[in-house]
Amino acid sequence: MKKKTYEYLFYKVRGASKEEIIQNAKLTEAEYEELEGSCIEQIKEIQADRQKAEDIGPEFVRLTRYLYGKTSAQQEGVRRPNAIKSIAGESIALPAVGTLEKPAISLWDAINNRRSTRQYSDEPLTMEELSFLLWASFWARDFKTSARHEFTMRNVPSAGARHPLECYLMINRVVGIKPGLYHYHPIKHMLVRLERDEDIANQVHEAAMGQEMVAKSAVTFIVSAIPERTSWRYSQRAYRYFYLDAGHVGQNISLACEAIGAGACMIGAYQDEAMDEVIGVDGKDEFVIYAFSVGKKPLRS
Repeated sequence: MKKKTYEYLFYKVRGASKEEIIQNAKLTEAEYEELEGSCIEQIKEIQADRQKAEDIGPEFVRLTRYLYGKTSAQQEGVRRPNAIKSIAGESIALPAVGTLEKPAISLWDAINNRRSTRQYSDEPLTMEELSFLLWASFWARDFKTSARHEFTMRNVPSAGARHPLECYLMINRVVGIKPGLYHYHPIKHMLVRLERDEDIANQVHEAAMGQEMVAKSAVTFIVSAIPERTSWRYSQRAYRYFYLDAGHVGQNISLACEAIGAGACMIGAYQDEAMDEVIGVDGKDEFVIYAFSVGKKPLRS
């Protein structure tokens, strides 16, 4: 969904007037009239579901209890999903995990010093530092595959070792890496450059609802979930686990940043449709679940 369509719908379903929609969504008269005609069915669908949305939180918790669960796809003999997503494209090998310098900071200091960091210096990250952050969060230290099972073991916990999360990176300032959008391969420990528009950094910034730390970051991590990896084993209860898994990753990133003189800010506020579109996923079989901006801390005066 394009940005203007999203913003038109956002204000339209909240009862804004034509004049308010044109002003807030920055539309021309012609754009407004075009959207009025093309979004009729979307508006009906959203309005029909808004009542459900008012109580979705308690209902989600209630209906994902074990009492309401059914036999999982794994128990029914459905073939296991792939544990790794591979994307073709220009690849960039990262410094090998075994070559990385071990940080001197203690766990005590890392936890004690951790703060949400929204201001960053212009200093870039090195490839070694980016490699370290990915080691702490998404790198797979082991990979097992067979006809019945396929899973990875990583430095963060995940329900049933299903690891449904994928890592995309909007790189702005990393030494030796051209700015752009990348996908991380957790077994090969490499980045794959995704072919996107030249203004991709601005698109990510807009999808993050204009939050300035995204524009100023050295790297913004965009985390998506592939539901089938976990629901294959846990059915609908899996949807609880995606968010737990994402939290584990976010905390590891926060602490790893402290070890390299960087800071991170966890981001839960973003336009779902726009962020899904940025990384090229459908919002159902794969959807953005989390993001965090990362950059070197500014020098204290």
